Amino acid sequence: MSTLQSTSPGRRAGKYAALTGCTLMLSLVYMSLTSWSVAVNELALTFGLTSAWIQLGSAALIAGYAIGGFFQGRWIASMGWKKTFFIVISAFLIASALIPVVQNYYLILILRFIQGWGCMVALMCTIITSWFPTRERGFAVGILLGAIGLGAALGGYIAGLLTPLLGWQNTFWCITGLTLAGVVIFLLLVKEAPPLEEEKRATLNQTASVSPANIYAEPRLWLLGIATFCCFFNCYGMYSYLAQYLYTLNFSAGEVGTIVMLNGMIAVVSTPFGGWISDRLVASKGPLKARTFTNAWLALGVAALGCALIPHLSPLGFGMAVIIAMVAGWGTPATNGPGLSLPSDLLGSAASGPALGLVILIAGAGGIIAPVWVPVLAQEYGWTLAWYVTAASAVVGLIVNLILGASKTASSARRPAATGGRNA
Repeated sequence: MSTLQSTSPGRRAGKYAALTGCTLMLSLVYMSLTSWSVAVNELALTFGLTSAWIQLGSAALIAGYAIGGFFQGRWIASMGWKKTFFIVISAFLIASALIPVVQNYYLILILRFIQGWGCMVALMCTIITSWFPTRERGFAVGILLGAIGLGAALGGYIAGLLTPLLGWQNTFWCITGLTLAGVVIFLLLVKEAPPLEEEKRATLNQTASVSPANIYAEPRLWLLGIATFCCFFNCYGMYSYLAQYLYTLNFSAGEVGTIVMLNGMIAVVSTPFGGWISDRLVASKGPLKARTFTNAWLALGVAALGCALIPHLSPLGFGMAVIIAMVAGWGTPATNGPGLSLPSDLLGSAASGPALGLVILIAGAGGIIAPVWVPVLAQEYGWTLAWYVTAASAVVGLIVNLILGASKTASSARRPAATGGRNA
């Protein structure tokens, strides 16, 4: 019997309501975060900032994302997701409302760091993985994290419409108000998930999930963290300096904006696609091999190829630049669904919050290093080498995924529970 047929109507409604609420919330948060791109010119003029100082705003966000994700994971295990959500979203909304009125750039960077805590990827993924069983989890997480690209694109578009009419400060507040309305909808839709049937069976078979206190001893979790570090290096690096590179090729501002938008928007498709493919492979390969195979060959392999070819094809004209930017943009986001489903697949939903937090903490360093270091490398040695380095991070991530997929430990015993036919 299929999963859909064997799931109770109440649980089926609950999991799709949770997916809707979490996806909406994450989209609105990322809409608010992209308001920064609207404010940077004004901030540069007001505070006399160099491009390096402006980049610190992006680095502060990723630092908050990484450190915040780690603590959110620990708080979920100790106080539950609802209290964690209230703490994080309150800090996020206050920081978002204060940035337009603060007159000290150092304080703005601190607020930007607090905004980064509001990315809530660890929190939202923990909620979704507690509702969806293993063979549906990758696609569900992929849909959720596809909201990042959608929210970022919509945020830039809406901010671009409102800023000439209202000014960037009022635009910040309007988008923050939308986020506050999203909080109300989120709380109405998202409920606590009942235990998954597959985890009940695992407990009966004495293959119960790992305790949150023991996750740091799980070597595969550290390998996943290293692989995700490579993904962050590749993806956040590409997002931060693609436009800077394209301007060196004398593309117009409109052409650069179109290429960058399509580079990001393709993730709305590739993120759920990667999760869906990995779900289809779970029955034949088991969760670990299914997720890592998808990450290695259908995501990071594409990312490496695309980034390596950017400096060779982009100079040929606008059309080729669009195509290769979309290839590069497809790659790393496709790892989101498979990669961030793995902690719950391997350790059980009770430990998924702290496990996701650890993975994001390790990964965040990649998102901080690449936007700062690679442009400096480009200034010294040229953009071709810079893009090769960006591609190399995807190759390293591919190799780590293959190593992770080949690993065998005691928790491999979870595979039968993950592939059963009557998951809740």
